[in-house]
Amino acid sequence: MNETLTNQIGEQLKAARLEKQLSLDDIQEITKIQRRYLLAIEENNLSVLPGDFYVRAFIRQYALAVGLHPDELLGETKPISMSRTSDLSRAHRDNDGIVRAGIDNTPTARSRLANSIPTIGLGLLILVALIVIWFVLTHIGTNSQQTSNGGNISVSTSEVYKSSSKSSASKSSASSSSEESSKLDLGTPETDTSLQTTIYNLSNENTKKHTVVITAKNTGTSVKVNDASSNILLNETLASGSKTVEIPAGTTAFNLQFSNVNNASVTVDGQDVEISGATTSFWNVLFNLNK
Repeated sequence: MNETLTNQIGEQLKAARLEKQLSLDDIQEITKIQRRYLLAIEENNLSVLPGDFYVRAFIRQYALAVGLHPDELLGETKPISMSRTSDLSRAHRDNDGIVRAGIDNTPTARSRLANSIPTIGLGLLILVALIVIWFVLTHIGTNSQQTSNGGNISVSTSEVYKSSSKSSASKSSASSSSEESSKLDLGTPETDTSLQTTIYNLSNENTKKHTVVITAKNTGTSVKVNDASSNILLNETLASGSKTVEIPAGTTAFNLQFSNVNNASVTVDGQDVEISGATTSFWNVLFNLNK
């Protein structure tokens, strides 16, 4: 979004507001967006806003409040960068109540250990299998030798069966433990009412793909899903039923933006998502996958 286009958007929003005889305080009451952000949009002072994503989100909400079509107003272009990164993987709220983003793609010791766990588990399973095979061959060979020497010894398979059972139990236990550890833990979200956003900070979840299911209730909801690079993954009005969105592996963050949020429910990888802000029509749910 170039500076000239942004100026035009601010002028159009202000003109529409004045035409409806609404003050900035009225718009603040409707959208729950702070008055200083609304004024900054009208005056094209976008550096006041906390990031690129919120420029577009706030303009959309302002446009709906004054009866303008946000998609026609914004067009296909992306918001001005304002010298900020579009990566929301380290979004945080400062003492002034503003959410800001940062970049930290340096692997940590914890992430390296987590990545090595599957290899260690596979090695242990192979080692157990080799021990079982060695035991079986040794046991059968010894009994065969004793039988050939004239001994009246019967070969018992009970010990082999027990060992195999233990090995199977170990594999089953390891598989169950792996499933438990891979279950997504959403933790406790943060809520920023000034930005109308619920924030989930997840560690080392950007290496996996995730499945988001959005279900419309009552009179339906409008939902838009985009990643940290402003790629739109879904932009629809759901009157009823559910919609599934696949978040690709490697995505550092993604955001869900709702209109009529009280008519929507969301799950991520089968886990229920807590959506705050049901008292307002607009709300965002931000997932940082590499916090």
